[in-house]
Amino acid sequence: MATLKKMIWHIMPNFTHLWIRNLYFAVRLIPNACYDTWRFFTYSGLNKSRHYQGEQAARITMAYHQLEKGLSFASPRPGFGGKTVTRLISAIEPFVSRYGFIPPATTAVGVLKSYIAFNELNDIDMSETKRSVEKLESFAARTEDCAGGVVSIDLMQLEQNRAAGFKHFFNSRYSIRHYSGGEIPDEHIIDATQTAQKTPSVCNRQSWKVHAFKNKSVMRQLLEIQSGNRGFGEQASAVLIITCDLTRFVHVGERFQPWIDGGMFSMSLCLALHDLGYGTCCLNWSKEYGDDLALRKIAGIDPQEQVIMMLTVGTLPEHFQAARSIRRPLGEILQIHAEQEAR
Repeated sequence: MATLKKMIWHIMPNFTHLWIRNLYFAVRLIPNACYDTWRFFTYSGLNKSRHYQGEQAARITMAYHQLEKGLSFASPRPGFGGKTVTRLISAIEPFVSRYGFIPPATTAVGVLKSYIAFNELNDIDMSETKRSVEKLESFAARTEDCAGGVVSIDLMQLEQNRAAGFKHFFNSRYSIRHYSGGEIPDEHIIDATQTAQKTPSVCNRQSWKVHAFKNKSVMRQLLEIQSGNRGFGEQASAVLIITCDLTRFVHVGERFQPWIDGGMFSMSLCLALHDLGYGTCCLNWSKEYGDDLALRKIAGIDPQEQVIMMLTVGTLPEHFQAARSIRRPLGEILQIHAEQEAR
């Protein structure tokens, strides 16, 4: 019987082989895609009415980080982000009443205080926002709980931190939204990419690619599609697009592996550019298919490449500010299972 199957397979035309294989993997892939969609729909924060703590925390974080980003620009516009402030305060109040005055509400209040201070220096009336923040701050056990906003960075100090061991090197890297506009030689982009190639990947398949753009007109078109770089993207010296080649993944279980390998490579590339003295800002590619098609057309990216993210790269001024971006408490991140028995 097995011999007969082999004979039939060999006499079939090649297009029949391809059709059968496509059908086989479609049957395997479709239920997995449905499983992924069901999990994301059920457990993500798509639906605000579910009142997940994580979803509410995410919306607070996204809102306060918008203000942090604005404060870290080279020349923030006084009074910017009024709608974001209103949305943020209205999100903090129910979060605090339900879960207590804990992160990210504490960080959000710190960011709002920095936002108020900036606008008051520019003669903007902040009395209403100030009253709302004072009410929220009354829940704080300690004033140091409310840390947020921006951090001032000196280029000389930054260079010292980069040379002070890995922990200092890693902690000295920030997402930069204030560039000096200097030129980045091609050899430095080549050097950083070569360093990032040491990134681990599934079975060493190294699926990543880097598309580098330095033409201002092309950069502007690409950044307009991404849209999360307004106010600083035009200062960048280069825009990099990181992709992964889907042809390198050969199992149904690897359907998310491009994002994993591509994300790891992107972080390595950021650190390699940081080591060379450049600032970077990761620009997410959380887009729907229309924007994806538009980007591919402008950038000339092949259809088999999965776009992972964009990266602005630029030279740094002597003094600048960056979003403080307070980290979540370690207890929320680390869970040690040393004494847990196998199930």
